[in-house]
Amino acid sequence: MVEITEIYVHWYAGRSKSELAASLGVDRKTVRNYLAPAEAAGISPGGPPMSEADW
Repeated sequence: MVEITEIYVHWYAGRSKSELAASLGVDRKTVRNYLAPAEAAGISPGGPPMSEADW
């Protein structure tokens, strides 16, 4: 089972949704659904460093 924060951390580091899905063994649609709230809040990859606790 993949933790949601793991998806956020890898995405925020600049990995694409497709790369995330393949490397974590999660469907691309699932990755997209988990990242939608972060993107809606205006968060984008490559910003200031964030820890798992920040997510």
